[in-house]
Amino acid sequence: AAASAFAVPAAYAEGVEFHGYLRSGVGTTSEGGDQKCFQIAPTKYRLGNECETYGELALSAPFGKSDGGAWAKYNIMLATIENNGQGDFESVNGGKFDIASRQNFFQAGGFFGKGAFEDAKIWIGKRYYNRHDVHITDNFYWNNSGLGTGIEDISLGAPKLAFAYHQNGNGANSLSTRRLSARVYDIDTNPNGKLETELVYLTGSTADKTATAPKEGSGWALFVEHTQSGILHGFNKLAFVYGTDDAAGGNWNPTYSTADDGRNGAKEYRIVDQLYVDLKNGWSGMATALYSEVKDGAGNKTKWFSIGARPQYNFTPNLSVAVEGGWDQVKSGGQTAKLAKLTVAPQYTLSGGFWARPAFRAFATYAKWNDAAGAQGGGVFAPDHNGMTYGVQVEAELTIPSQLRSLM
Repeated sequence: AAASAFAVPAAYAEGVEFHGYLRSGVGTTSEGGDQKCFQIAPTKYRLGNECETYGELALSAPFGKSDGGAWAKYNIMLATIENNGQGDFESVNGGKFDIASRQNFFQAGGFFGKGAFEDAKIWIGKRYYNRHDVHITDNFYWNNSGLGTGIEDISLGAPKLAFAYHQNGNGANSLSTRRLSARVYDIDTNPNGKLETELVYLTGSTADKTATAPKEGSGWALFVEHTQSGILHGFNKLAFVYGTDDAAGGNWNPTYSTADDGRNGAKEYRIVDQLYVDLKNGWSGMATALYSEVKDGAGNKTKWFSIGARPQYNFTPNLSVAVEGGWDQVKSGGQTAKLAKLTVAPQYTLSGGFWARPAFRAFATYAKWNDAAGAQGGGVFAPDHNGMTYGVQVEAELTIPSQLRSLM
């Protein structure tokens, strides 16, 4: 064991990085009690509408030579979420505070020499993979993450190619869902425009051959996105997602799709657009629109329409006000649920701009909904169909290279 330990390349310290993310706050409602959040769709408009403390802690440690040749990098990420905040000690055993494994994988490259595979990287483990989201709604409209293996950054000239295999299950006799994907990205389409597409095939597999064994299903999912850069110093992303059978899994597709033949004949599609601009005169912001239609195997449809925006104005590099308005409408089973939400949030940041973090915010949120939207806020506003929350929040992102550790 000692001999093998000496054969393992050490991590070179100058490349070690720590990454972190945190959002946390405290608030109340116009009726009293704790802060309540408003949501009728798979996602919600986030500003002044997040009721939990959520954090991510990630460490990246490179191995091998820092001056070229073969290299490897270990990545681990743990997440924490706290929903109650009822005391200074909250045990994970009580369900108030949870710790989760989000990423735990190795990535490596420099093995293949010159040519199409010169910059190719292989990876094995659990990782975030090809995640695409709308920031103001936290809507991950395409996400192919999880435990698996793959190779990426194969050069085809201008575009690049990647292949991945993912698998999730609960044991030898349980149903395992396997995902095979092929991705082509960095495709030049027009000036400042690029196209990306990924095709995923899902199939179920189980060693249980009894009569009560889960059925093995399958499905296809397709993702296509066009990104246009340079629009008012920002970008526009237009995405199309299509799924059939067990790959018609709704939001967070295909990560949480299960190929158990439970959606045979199902179909879904989603169109998502997001626009970010920075006018360089104090104004910046993001807007989004979405239409989704999911049909199950029996022909029942759920239609979701969403539109909203978060403009922000910086009075100084450190002081700004963000205003976020959003509208969600979900039609299912003959009923149409509707929810409108508006938030005003003055905030302090260390620099100017929409993406400046950490952001220290005060917020006031007003929402209005109809009968089909149910009892928003856990019923604290009943029998009214409107309500208000207010409070404070911090949202922060952090990256610390190892060179800065000596200063801490």
